Amino acid sequence: MRFPRATHPPLYRQEQILARHGIHISRSTMCGWLKEAAQIVALLHQLRCGRIRQSKVIHTDDTPLPVQEKGRGRTKTGRSWVYLGDADNPYTVYEYTPTRARDGPANWLANFQGYLQADAFSGYEGIYEAGDAIKVACWAHAR
Repeated sequence: MRFPRATHPPLYRQEQILARHGIHISRSTMCGWLKEAAQIVALLHQLRCGRIRQSKVIHTDDTPLPVQEKGRGRTKTGRSWVYLGDADNPYTVYEYTPTRARDGPANWLANFQGYLQADAFSGYEGIYEAGDAIKVACWAHAR
């Protein structure tokens, strides 16, 4: 039995798919597994964040995401921020924020000293003005 590639069925669907194959694993059991895995992955995530912050250059950008909100008939727009380290710290992490407010990247990049390659989002200006990060233009947005 295989789940289709490039899909991420929610647990209730996985429970149904497994049941059709005669495998009975409750959703609460799968939730427990996910919780345990998340605790382990959180430690790796923290380690990667620390290594990226040690980089001489960090590349960053954000992407809008549709986010479901309980009780609301439609989605709202959240943000996924990506942070990439340099050759000595070749890691990538993603951070979620519910809005595009400057406090998301400002908090993540607090005390970063080095070059910050980002687009012209005004939220980065406070980071540059603090004097620790040096602004590097983003060629992907050059016109």
